[in-house]
Amino acid sequence: MHPNSGDIDPITSQMHAVRQALMVDQATAGRYGVAVDVSADGTLQAVRIDESVTPHGVALGNLITKLAQEALEQARVIVRERIDNLCADPRIAAAVESIEIASERPYLVPSAKRSAPIQDDDLTEEELIELNQRRNASFFRNA
Repeated sequence: MHPNSGDIDPITSQMHAVRQALMVDQATAGRYGVAVDVSADGTLQAVRIDESVTPHGVALGNLITKLAQEALEQARVIVRERIDNLCADPRIAAAVESIEIASERPYLVPSAKRSAPIQDDDLTEEELIELNQRRNASFFRNA
């Protein structure tokens, strides 16, 4: 049971309106005795042809609607096959898996601000000599 719209906050109400527009609502356009009904996803719901346009208007409208629905289903099958082929690629499967794994990990909060590096001016003479010896030793090891 849905609460009445007075009980819904504005965002929830707007989300419901968008859902309604995408899933249920249809639009109709017509001219010269021909009208079409479509849903927001582009699905042709109905074609109505007035009998004054052609004596077989109702049958022709129904035939066009049925053929459009068949063609749409065929197009969707092709899309599903292409998506399946793409997802079967091991590189895509690995990327999806890494995203799934990452989404299950907790969000890393940055650690507290690190203390400022030790300035040479803050060291005693012995500490400064020791620091320079470590720096020099690591420099010559990497060279």
